[in-house]
Amino acid sequence: MLKKLFAVLALMSLPVFAGQTPDVVIHSATDAMTTKLTADKAKIATNPTHVESIVRELVLPHVDADAVARRVLAKHWKGANPDQQQRFTAEFQSYLVRFYAKAFANYDGEKIQIGSNPEVDDRGNATVKTEILRKNGQPIPVAYRMAPAGETWKMYDVVIEGISLVQSKKDEFGPLITSKGLDKVIADLADVNAKSTIGAAQ
Repeated sequence: MLKKLFAVLALMSLPVFAGQTPDVVIHSATDAMTTKLTADKAKIATNPTHVESIVRELVLPHVDADAVARRVLAKHWKGANPDQQQRFTAEFQSYLVRFYAKAFANYDGEKIQIGSNPEVDDRGNATVKTEILRKNGQPIPVAYRMAPAGETWKMYDVVIEGISLVQSKKDEFGPLITSKGLDKVIADLADVNAKSTIGAAQ
């Protein structure tokens, strides 16, 4: 009973911007994305990279790219100069576009179920849990971690089947930065972004 009471109180404390709670933001973005993917299905079939332009238009506005970059670099963020921070953020944003484009490239009308009760941590950030209901196979759990940003909510991490995007990239880049240096890691990421297609995004 106490757990339920605390959950209700936490939800009541969430900032609401023009009626937008975190789950409403995710619901709106998901509806816009799936509608566009369905409408442009024929175009995507002949030009898969078209998904990237859809992601830039409909997904990126809901992502706090600066916050994602800071969390991925972790302790290396403070040691980076402003130019390095800006370049890494820009390249990682390009990576995020490819990441989401790959995830949505094969969308075929699957339903996405969005929970209406975000989990709230002690910093006031929220986690919105969703499930992709596949036509064949088990549902895929996807959770979006969000924080207040101005007059709305923005995502700073996505957790797919229990794996955090931020944590996995932090674990990948950390040792590389230590061994190669941040400039080399940024250059390598820029090279991958320049050469990669949706099918090659990692």
